[in-house]
Amino acid sequence: MGAHGEDFSYLEAGGWQASLAYRWLHSDRHFIGGEEQKQRQAEGSEVINDVHTFDLTATYALTKRINLSLTLPFAHADRSSLYEHDRTNRHSMQAGGLGDVRLVGNVWLFNPDKHPNGNFGLGVGLKAPTGDYKATDIKYRASGPVVDYVDNSIQPGDGGWGVLLEAQGFQKVCKNTFAYLGAAYLINPENTNSIGNSVWDSYLLRTGLSYAVWPSKGIALSLGGRFEGVPSTDWFGESEGRRRPGYTVSIEPGITWSYRRTSFNVTAPVALEINRERNYQGRAGDAAFADYLILASVTYRF
Repeated sequence: MGAHGEDFSYLEAGGWQASLAYRWLHSDRHFIGGEEQKQRQAEGSEVINDVHTFDLTATYALTKRINLSLTLPFAHADRSSLYEHDRTNRHSMQAGGLGDVRLVGNVWLFNPDKHPNGNFGLGVGLKAPTGDYKATDIKYRASGPVVDYVDNSIQPGDGGWGVLLEAQGFQKVCKNTFAYLGAAYLINPENTNSIGNSVWDSYLLRTGLSYAVWPSKGIALSLGGRFEGVPSTDWFGESEGRRRPGYTVSIEPGITWSYRRTSFNVTAPVALEINRERNYQGRAGDAAFADYLILASVTYRF
């Protein structure tokens, strides 16, 4: 399924679709609640995360209405700080590899043949704990280097099974223009993993408009809003352990180019509001957030 020029196209029964999605973030702005801790950058004590993720997804359409998607995520992350080392000199710790694999089934609520210009779909799936949640690297302490776990923000996995709930929809509003909606919630019922990190829930909501500026060439522009984060308390289970709850509200411009069976998409969500929320006990804390993200994907239909 995807937008090609001025029309929306479903994945036909028996069809395959492969996609590679890339995500990059650079977080270095510290917040407590909605207040930025500007002194952290001024004094050079900010924590900097530089994270690259790659999601390889294969989708098979059982029917035009029902499909299954398997996603293999890979990541490479670098985290530099003072406080995790000797509190005087900046050092980096790194982690990477396979993340937590996801399998999701999706269904369109309305018959695609009767609703070519608008539909709404729901998805449910599983997240398996295939990623390393105990990755280690060297901390350069004043007493000498020691091997220790990297921060949970750059661990490839979280160590728990999860349930994925998804929703997506589109509606043609006028010539060459579609409204879109996408939402996802990850339920992680496990409390903590074996090294004391919280196995937290997460959420994402996207909505906006896509306009085919050059339909004959398959070029469309989009503009929407994006809301994503980690809650203070999980939907099911306990919420103990180390976590940094909070959310980001962003404006998300993008561009898509579709040519025959291939589609390329790039978006760059820019943060408008950031809030590092209190934890489940009501305690405040700080966390570093990114000003913007770079998201890119290529999709091919067989």
